[in-house]
Amino acid sequence: MLHYHLRPGGVTTVIRNAQRALARKFEVEVLADFGYDDDPRTFQRRVRDYMRRLPRTGILHTHNVGLGKNPALTCAVKRLAETGRVKIINQVHDFPEDNRPTQLRALRRCKNWQALCYYDLPNVIWATLTSHDAGKLAARGIPAKKIHVLPNPLDDKFFSRPDRIEVDVPRPFLLSPMKVMKRKNNAEAVGLVQQLGRYHLVISLDADNDYAAELKRRIRRERLPVIIGAGLDDPLPLFRAAHAILTTSKQEGFGYAFLEGWLCSKLVVGRDIPEVTADFKAAGMKLDHLYQTPDADVLRRLLARPPRNLIDHNRRVVLENYSLRAYTRRYEKLLGKFSGRL
Repeated sequence: MLHYHLRPGGVTTVIRNAQRALARKFEVEVLADFGYDDDPRTFQRRVRDYMRRLPRTGILHTHNVGLGKNPALTCAVKRLAETGRVKIINQVHDFPEDNRPTQLRALRRCKNWQALCYYDLPNVIWATLTSHDAGKLAARGIPAKKIHVLPNPLDDKFFSRPDRIEVDVPRPFLLSPMKVMKRKNNAEAVGLVQQLGRYHLVISLDADNDYAAELKRRIRRERLPVIIGAGLDDPLPLFRAAHAILTTSKQEGFGYAFLEGWLCSKLVVGRDIPEVTADFKAAGMKLDHLYQTPDADVLRRLLARPPRNLIDHNRRVVLENYSLRAYTRRYEKLLGKFSGRL
């Protein structure tokens, strides 16, 4: 499995979970010491260096390698694919054309950058996180038969483990398990809690950006019951102690926030993202209570009596479709899509 780095973040979590899921049946090695580098002056030298470091046998599963964070690595993987020696799964988490101007500029400095990111070779198959993204990838020229939906795995064992850590957060509180950034739309969560009146809000991850700075100024100025960053490396105690999980994000690659809370038997409420939740609904989850337009009164009634039948139902669906074991089953089917012997 290949990624730029293993610093804390969404894709790193995916890789770690996938490694746990597959370790019982496969020998898994993670390659992740490439970093971000879009300097065009060292491009060719880095391509040669990366080519020497990439595997010569087996299956290479790349994560987001075409995002534009390191175009030389994108090029090295493409050249390796052209040799035909290694079977490659290119998994797309994000598209550089979707509100990623810095990464898109870096790629556009490369000759014929689209062919560098999107290509059809006999030994290469493609994976996306959602059916919606599969359609977007097909629109970029990848044959639909070569694209397969591989949802991110949830570490259900982690969410099921005993938890004895006390959380020093005022109760009751709503947990928003996300970073403070514009596309996460955290200001909406703050506004909702302000209207609800009864609950504190905990946003799990702080960030150093203009949006976060402005939001924190507002929280201090209006003395709002909001905590940003709870000082815990382990998020499980927050999930267990929360009254419910609140997601207000407007854009997600996969949408962990729609799934994780149910594993802790918590109600998940907030903004719907149809292009993400369509797959969850198709798997059997009941998410009709999510909103397109926030309504504090409707949310207040939901939170007053969290529907136990809904929580239990969605928890079962998550375990059946997105657990580590479910990921292993999907992965074995994915490997069967390669022609010839593995």
